[in-house]
Amino acid sequence: MSKITGLFCLLLFSQLVSAQGIEFFHGTWKEAIAEAQKEDKIVFVDSYAQWCGPCKKMAKNVFTQSEVGDFFNTNFINLKLDMEQADGRTFGAKYPVSAYPTLFFLDSQGNILKKITGGQKAEALINHGKVAIKSYDKSEAFELLYNEGKRDYKLMVDYVRELNKVDKPSAKIANDYLKSNPDISKSQKAAFLMQAVTESDSKLYDQLIELKSEAIQGSSEEAYAELVKNATMQTVTKAVEYDYKDLVEEAIVQYDKADISDKKKFQSEAYMEYYALSGNYTEWKKLSKSYLKKYGKKNPDAYRSHLGTIKNSLYHNEDATLYAMDIYKELVKKDDSTATYNEYIQFLAQAKEKEEAVKVVKEAIKKAKSRDEDISNLERMLDYLNS
Repeated sequence: MSKITGLFCLLLFSQLVSAQGIEFFHGTWKEAIAEAQKEDKIVFVDSYAQWCGPCKKMAKNVFTQSEVGDFFNTNFINLKLDMEQADGRTFGAKYPVSAYPTLFFLDSQGNILKKITGGQKAEALINHGKVAIKSYDKSEAFELLYNEGKRDYKLMVDYVRELNKVDKPSAKIANDYLKSNPDISKSQKAAFLMQAVTESDSKLYDQLIELKSEAIQGSSEEAYAELVKNATMQTVTKAVEYDYKDLVEEAIVQYDKADISDKKKFQSEAYMEYYALSGNYTEWKKLSKSYLKKYGKKNPDAYRSHLGTIKNSLYHNEDATLYAMDIYKELVKKDDSTATYNEYIQFLAQAKEKEEAVKVVKEAIKKAKSRDEDISNLERMLDYLNS
C-alpha cells in the first residue's frame, strides 16, 4: 500500500465534514433542561471556546460522524455552549469549567451525571454517553414501591421501562406481574409488553406477537417492527455469548412469527450479525456480498451499515480494508454526494491508499462542479497529494 504522511491525514480530518452527525438544540441551556424534562432525556452539553483547538477538532471530526449522531440524537438533548458568550457564562456560574472542551451529561433536573474534560474520539464519546445513561437510574424509586406491594398498571410500565433503560434484569418482574392476571385490557397489556420485551426467546415476546394489532394500534408499525428487530437481534447476541449457534435459528423463527417483513432478508442479517460478533470475517463477507447484491441496489444505507460493521468488529482482518474499498466504490455510485465522497476519502486516508485517494478526490471535484458546489477543500487536498 502507498503511504500518506501524518500531515495529510491531519489535513483530511480537519477539512472533511460529514452531512450527518449530532443535531444540536437551538435555545438556552435552561430551555434545553426544560426540553429534557418533557422528553425524559439526558442533556449533553459541549462547553467550548472558539479559540480552543481540541474543541474545533471534535466539532469537525467527531460530532459529525454518523454513528455519533445516531447515538446522541436518539438518547440526548444536545447543546453547544460558547463559554465566553452570555448563555455560556450563565451556565458556567452553575457548572464551573476550567479547561476546554468540558463535556457534561445532565439529568432532566440539571444534576451532573458525568463530566469529561478534553477532546474525545468517537468511540470514547459514545462509551461516555452509555455510562451516563446507565447512571441515570430512576428504577430504585419504583423498586421501593414495588417492594411495598404496589402493582398499579402505570407503576409497572414505568418500573420495567426504567429497568430496561439501565440494563437491569426485568423479565422476572414483568412475568410475575402478568401471571398475577392484572385487571388490564388487551391494549394495556400490549403497551406493557412493548416496554417489557427485550429478547425473542421469551414468553413475553410470544405474548406480544399474539397482541400484534393492539401493539401497533397503541404505538405504530415502525415501533413494533423496531422492537421485534431489536429483540431478535438480542437473541443473536446471546448465541455468541453462550456459544450456541442454534439460538440464531430460533431468532429467525421468532422474527418470522412477527410477520413484519422478508424472512430471508432477516435471516441474512441475523447470520451476518452472528459472524461479525464472532469475528468470523470469511463467513460474514460471503453473506455481505450476497446481501448487498440483492438488497442494496436502492439502499445506500445498507452499504454504510456494512462499512460500520467492518470498522467496529472486523477491522483486524487485512482483507477487510480491501473489501471496504469495494463497498465504497459501489456506495458512491448510488450516492454521489460530496458527504459520501468525503467519507470515502477519509477512509482512504486512514488506509494509507494515496493513489486511490488522488483518483477519488478528482472524481469528487468533478461531481461537485456539476452541482456548482464549493470545491476549495477538495482542491487543497488534491494540491497536497500532487506536491
